[in-house]
Amino acid sequence: MANVHRLPSPTQAKREASEWIARLDTGDASDEDRAEFERWRCANALNARAFDELSATYRQFVAAGPLVRAVSYAQSMNEAAAWPPRLGFRTIAAAVAGCVLLACLATLFFLHTGPLTYRTAVGEHATIALPDGSVLELNSASSARVQYESARRLIWLQHGEAYFRVVHDGNRPFWVKAGSSWVRAVGTAFNVYLRAHTVEVTVSEGAVKVGPSNSGFAPPDEQSRDMATTVVRAGQQAEVVGAVTATRPLSSVQLARTVAWREGTLYFEDQPLEEVSAELERYSAIKFELADATVRSLRVGGTFQASPQGAETLVTMLERGFGLKVTREADRVHIESRSAPGGR
Repeated sequence: MANVHRLPSPTQAKREASEWIARLDTGDASDEDRAEFERWRCANALNARAFDELSATYRQFVAAGPLVRAVSYAQSMNEAAAWPPRLGFRTIAAAVAGCVLLACLATLFFLHTGPLTYRTAVGEHATIALPDGSVLELNSASSARVQYESARRLIWLQHGEAYFRVVHDGNRPFWVKAGSSWVRAVGTAFNVYLRAHTVEVTVSEGAVKVGPSNSGFAPPDEQSRDMATTVVRAGQQAEVVGAVTATRPLSSVQLARTVAWREGTLYFEDQPLEEVSAELERYSAIKFELADATVRSLRVGGTFQASPQGAETLVTMLERGFGLKVTREADRVHIESRSAPGGR
């Protein structure tokens, strides 16, 4: 049977091309390295095309200068340092350069493609790695528009809740718009919850500035002296209503509960059923109908899954644990006291 020689796939050719760009760009490539590269490049047209295309993009990155910042370099260096010591310096340097190259190419792509919108469905939770190394986590039924520019990073939380872990970049401030508020962050971690009439900002690490929103998507001028801002520090929570911002300290337990959705869990402690049911509705198609003020003010506590199962657990608890009358019609759940006059 004749031998079959298989050409590399386009994906494989691009991966190998990026490795060669990184390897040759370290500055200490030997004649043997260059000879090996020429053999690889001449082996087939796919290799040559992939190398030419990636090289052109890489030259564009170099020409861009300060417009593109390879902020993942330090992370790549840390990962390289953790590799087995038997790897040679040149091997590590080439791999690190490859990581930086891929990060730069991703950043170029992000800058050139314009704003991107991310959405989660009911019950979904998404983690998005942003091109500068920052991380955006979206809670259930949430959406955010991401726009990176040469002078700033903009996130518009259009609906729901998001957690941000921001990489410091003194040349490009990180802004989050939610409702009628702007949040300005520098190397920090914080949670933003866009409610019906308020914006809730909870800071886990570092500090953020919160201020009123101008019209449109553009953030306020940082140099504007008449812009009222409130500094919210780690362990604090700010509630913004219009131009008024009220802050309060949180205990470590309260702070953990606020961002527990990231781990798929929700905690409630002696809270009105109206609040608990509204929160669980975010993770399920179920809609609760609470018959009267007595039922709405019923105090509820416990741990629930941040998923459709959490709402189902609440339904079961109200019927069996509290003795309430539960009537289901498709996804609508009517809750009332069994002694309610005219009850179903």
